[in-house]
Amino acid sequence: MRNAWRITRWDPGAGTPTYLLASAFTVTPSLCAQATRVDCVIDSSNSIRGTTNFRHFAHAAESLLACWSFFRRYPAARPRLVLKDLRSIDGVIWAESLVRLMGCEVLGGIRAWQYYLPLATLNAAGCAVRGALRQRSGNGYKGREMKWLMSESDASELQQRLHRNHTAGGVLRVGIANRRGSRNLSNVDAVAAALSSALRSVQASSRGGGDGLQHFMRVDVNVVADLGGWTFLEQATWVSAQMLVVMPHGAGSVNYLFARPCTAILEVYPFGYYLPGEYLNLARAVGALGYTAYPGDTPYNDTDRHSSPAARYQARSVSLAPDPARVAEWAVEAVAASAQCRRHQSQGARAPPREAFA
Repeated sequence: MRNAWRITRWDPGAGTPTYLLASAFTVTPSLCAQATRVDCVIDSSNSIRGTTNFRHFAHAAESLLACWSFFRRYPAARPRLVLKDLRSIDGVIWAESLVRLMGCEVLGGIRAWQYYLPLATLNAAGCAVRGALRQRSGNGYKGREMKWLMSESDASELQQRLHRNHTAGGVLRVGIANRRGSRNLSNVDAVAAALSSALRSVQASSRGGGDGLQHFMRVDVNVVADLGGWTFLEQATWVSAQMLVVMPHGAGSVNYLFARPCTAILEVYPFGYYLPGEYLNLARAVGALGYTAYPGDTPYNDTDRHSSPAARYQARSVSLAPDPARVAEWAVEAVAASAQCRRHQSQGARAPPREAFA
């Protein structure tokens, strides 16, 4: 039932996995005594269905990040993506940029002659250990949360490769990334004004308090009309710079990959389309705090009732107008939660170790 906007901390429940396990991959050992290459195979059995969908950069990232984690388990071998079944990232600028950041060769794609070589030949010729996800790791629905990486350190390594450091104190950066077209925040200016007013009001009365605002000299609320018009580096840098992020559900949310640990992220969903286990599980994997904004009390039930392709399309095609007052309340609570998270980190909390392959 459509109702007032509710904002909640996303809690997938005890036992819900955040990370990929080694058992999620099939591994073929190298035919040589020492592997000089590590191949990660992406095909129709372990990535999103349809070659057109794979050209959607956020869906391509599902497979690319899993391969990145696999590569990291063989640091002495040269990494190589093997794309089969007409999978290609040719011309998908965000995905091509991610691959460059990963530092791996790409074998395959629609334009590559190597695509036609059998994998057995590739393995023997290149002394490669070869791995592949057994199947796509999820789709974001409850109980099928997407698992993007094998550990938080995999995300940290990519972030370090960007050589970006936004730890300078004194400024509380709050970013709102809007979208052009469907699922845009139609009242983004009202949301930004409410956020700014609430945070500055609390900041002025919080010197020495425990709400997390006492350490900041000023609050900077910035609005981006559409991250899609920015380069890969600009998108990653912008997300990394924020302490709070507000974003409608969409492909741009894959940039949560570059959020710093303890960043508070609010993802806004339309009525009848609620998939927090997709991008917010990526936020969880990098150590960020995930929240959802939804216009109703029963988001999963509503989503089940909109499961047909036509209903899903209609649900995804609307504009969104979250309650500015409620978003402002969330922001104050989120700053305190972020501060508590950082204190917990400073007391020695560590990400789980990387799991080795047998």
